[in-house]
Amino acid sequence: MATVPEATTPRPSLPRGQLGLFGVIMPGVAQVAPAFNLFFTTGLIVSLAGASAPLIFLISMVGMVATASTLAQFSGIYPSAGSFITYITRAISTKVAVAVGVITILGYIIAFGGIYIFVGSYIVQNVFGDPHVWGLTQLVTIAYGVLVVAPVVVGLRFGVRVTVVLYAFEVILLLVMSITILVRGGHGGLSATPFSWPSGHSTDVLLTFSLAVLAFGGFEAAAPLAEETQNPRRNVPIAVIGAVIISGVIYIVGSYALVTAFGVGRTGVLAADPNPFHTAARAFIPFVAPLITWIFLTSVTSSYVAANTQTSRVIFAGARGGLWSRTLAEVSPRFRTPAAAAVAFVAPSIAIGVISTAFTDPGTASGFLSTYGILGLVIMYLVANVALIVDWARLRRRGVRKNPWLWVVVPVIGVAVLAVPVWGDLRPGQASPFNTLPWLTIALIATGIIYALVLARLRPRVLELAPALLEGGDGEDPAPDRLTVPG
Repeated sequence: MATVPEATTPRPSLPRGQLGLFGVIMPGVAQVAPAFNLFFTTGLIVSLAGASAPLIFLISMVGMVATASTLAQFSGIYPSAGSFITYITRAISTKVAVAVGVITILGYIIAFGGIYIFVGSYIVQNVFGDPHVWGLTQLVTIAYGVLVVAPVVVGLRFGVRVTVVLYAFEVILLLVMSITILVRGGHGGLSATPFSWPSGHSTDVLLTFSLAVLAFGGFEAAAPLAEETQNPRRNVPIAVIGAVIISGVIYIVGSYALVTAFGVGRTGVLAADPNPFHTAARAFIPFVAPLITWIFLTSVTSSYVAANTQTSRVIFAGARGGLWSRTLAEVSPRFRTPAAAAVAFVAPSIAIGVISTAFTDPGTASGFLSTYGILGLVIMYLVANVALIVDWARLRRRGVRKNPWLWVVVPVIGVAVLAVPVWGDLRPGQASPFNTLPWLTIALIATGIIYALVLARLRPRVLELAPALLEGGDGEDPAPDRLTVPG
């Protein structure tokens, strides 16, 4: 277990004030990966709920703003690289925060392992023109993993610039294609049908909301960059909420354009098309069609760079607080980045993705690992919402008044919305291997709880000092001026 340094030991720290509002919002919008999710989610949503995909994305966006608001309120008071770990520590306890931290980080590692092997297989098939070939897919996966961690190690500003370029390529082409389709009226003209409530089976409709809610995962990427952001108590909350709204608008416009391209009465054709965006581009804006593969790759690459950036900060802050090995709190002397934490996050993800193909094909491995891992992220969102309510009561006892609508009602809405994807991923009757998810989720939660209990038993001093160390401080509770920020 890790040991905690004495109070006089200099705290590992990251360079301050590197990012403005634009720089800190980019990792969040990029990690959501709108093109990736539109390409692989819209068809499935249409297969379950018909033409109403844009309405489903709209409602899901409103629902996810509730959880974004929760993280925004917290980041306005406790700006920290520890992000949700710091928030839960301050509101509830370090034990709970450690358990949730372990669950979330393991969830991220597992989920991204699935996406790594999917991307490796996708590159082999679509760039090299070959199907999944044992050995080649694994080598491409490893090479790709090295590629997306390099910008994170080299520097925050460099990583953000890479993210901006890739995201701009992705979004500009996606919007050009969508607007062109809409201007030309699609297959049968514009229609309000995609914004009407779906008439399908209620279970299918719930599943579509599960898919749409999960498509916003990663919006919180700005929060761990607080220590490296100018005026973080203002810019980080704006960036967190902005990432959801910007991504939601892209989802609504993109899905509406796709449904319009095929026609609201031809949703079966859309759902059966293995690459509907390529089909739509070929029909309405042919020069974009050959770029669809590259739009996907830039989308997922910018998402990876953003995810590696934010998660490495969370791991770094946890190590700085003594919650795991202090070697992960080392800052690269040359690049001033948490390089050790970044490698510690990426390496096991790649290993899980590569090893999974020894037991099944890349497609099944990707779907299963991604679904399983994302549950760790959803658990964090759920606990963060509860933590804000707890903090509201704690601050109220100290005479600090916070808006009950933002600090109580909105988090309750966030919990209700997040219950939908939990049901969607853990519902009974799923085929193998997805029928094992309830038990594996219990195992993931148990791992986090056991780690927290063992840490508390063997290193109780860690739990005492962690709240301040997570924020790079020396042990004091937040100053009163923090707590009186309107919210």
